[in-house]
Amino acid sequence: MKLLVAALLTAGAVLAQTAGVKPKGFELADVHPSRPGATESDGGFMPGGRLELRGSTLLNLITFAYDVEDGSVLGGPPWLNSNRYDIIAKAPNATDFEGLRSMLQALLADRFKLVLRQEKRDLPVYILTVAKKPPKLQAAADPSAPPRTARADGDPAVNQHVKCTSFTMQRLAEYLAEGARNYVNHPVIDETGLTGAYDFQLDWMGINVYRQAKANPDGPRAVSAFDAVDKLGLHLEEGKRPLPVIVVESASATPTPNAEGVVSKLPAFPTEFEVSEVRPAKPFTPPGRGGSPGVLGAIGAVSIQNGRVEILSATLKGLVSIAFAVEDRNLFGGPAWADKDRFDVIAKTAPGVPWDSIQKMLQAVLLQEFKLKIHTEDRDLPVSVLKAGKKPLLQPSGGSARSDCKIENTDRRYFVCQNTTMAQFAERLPPVSAAYVHAPILDLTGLKGAYDFKVFWTPKNFLQRAAPRTGEAVSDASSPVEEFTLAEALDKQLGLKLEEEKHPIAVTVIDTAVKVQ
Repeated sequence: MKLLVAALLTAGAVLAQTAGVKPKGFELADVHPSRPGATESDGGFMPGGRLELRGSTLLNLITFAYDVEDGSVLGGPPWLNSNRYDIIAKAPNATDFEGLRSMLQALLADRFKLVLRQEKRDLPVYILTVAKKPPKLQAAADPSAPPRTARADGDPAVNQHVKCTSFTMQRLAEYLAEGARNYVNHPVIDETGLTGAYDFQLDWMGINVYRQAKANPDGPRAVSAFDAVDKLGLHLEEGKRPLPVIVVESASATPTPNAEGVVSKLPAFPTEFEVSEVRPAKPFTPPGRGGSPGVLGAIGAVSIQNGRVEILSATLKGLVSIAFAVEDRNLFGGPAWADKDRFDVIAKTAPGVPWDSIQKMLQAVLLQEFKLKIHTEDRDLPVSVLKAGKKPLLQPSGGSARSDCKIENTDRRYFVCQNTTMAQFAERLPPVSAAYVHAPILDLTGLKGAYDFKVFWTPKNFLQRAAPRTGEAVSDASSPVEEFTLAEALDKQLGLKLEEEKHPIAVTVIDTAVKVQ
């Protein structure tokens, strides 16, 4: 999580500098709607002045262009966080980072007719203050040293121990927003009034360990991140403060057309690695927590740095999964060794080549080195489907708010949606409920409107360990007194059914492959 205030002040400065002045634009820019079903992929500013952003909503593009969190961007049309676009652009090689951001801001204004303004609004925050008793803080041994964190020892029942040195209270506020995000889901504002640098230790339980401790009164005392702050003689609590925000006044869902021939003029990336080697894997143990061995998955360990690509100890199915962007459960066929024997792939390309180009180069290597032959087909596979119950408990939306869904409670999965269709809900649910379902969820509700609703459920890994609580009535979703699975929550709170059925799903099949010796 970025520090919201600092980021917004930076954005404000950028807006002020460009007000009334037309920034230089990209030499070339391809802006178009993404393919159906696209999701946001890695990208950004690359060497040589190239910008590549794929599957991005206009909200994503605004936050990237102005270097702010999405919570600081308000207003805008309902589609701001649902319609997706690809942008590929080229700036002069010597353009610095701030120049590239200014160019992207100008591009959004030009191609999407984006109009923004700045103002201050009261937003939810966490406020860091000094408790009534004097704080238990030791002055830093070296106040001039940069702030640092290190893993520390402590009570084994408390699994988070962090030694903080040369920390100002401002840095502590930033750290809590970054390192305790399962507890702290809003920016943290320092109002301690303390101006020095300090050395101290923070001890708290990860959210799942904390939940288990809360559910077991006979076990160790539950210690939250808030308790860890209290132990220092400080206090962290929710509140509201006026903060700068960016307000979207208007935007066009259809970007203006590209200049003629722009796609062919954009610099192309290489289609083959400069050099590559595929070999049976050398002994490799991935690092686990505390330096202990970890669990090695099918894709092994992937590293890309300055054009050097290393994929270590991956199975052939893992390599196919990486190269062709196929999920394990949608990959079939192949010889018996394809998901047992492991291989290393070492390759070299130019720095700054985007991931999708690396994938295409890796595809060529696999086809050649393993004599790989694959095809795609549809197969009936189990998938999650969303259906309407006898009486859906959904409130029709007014239709003017931005379509969005957010987690607003850090203890349970408390999902709040506004102006959201069932198709959008089915798309947004898997990333926040992966222990219960896998994408895709098919929307078979038959409901065509957009709705405002909220739903909470208990994370699966906590539910399995929690002491059962039965026979308690649920007054409303904002005052939970019972544990719910995701399916139970959708049924009881929204009148929707989440079921598993077989439907045709596109899969990849390995026809033949020859083992690399």
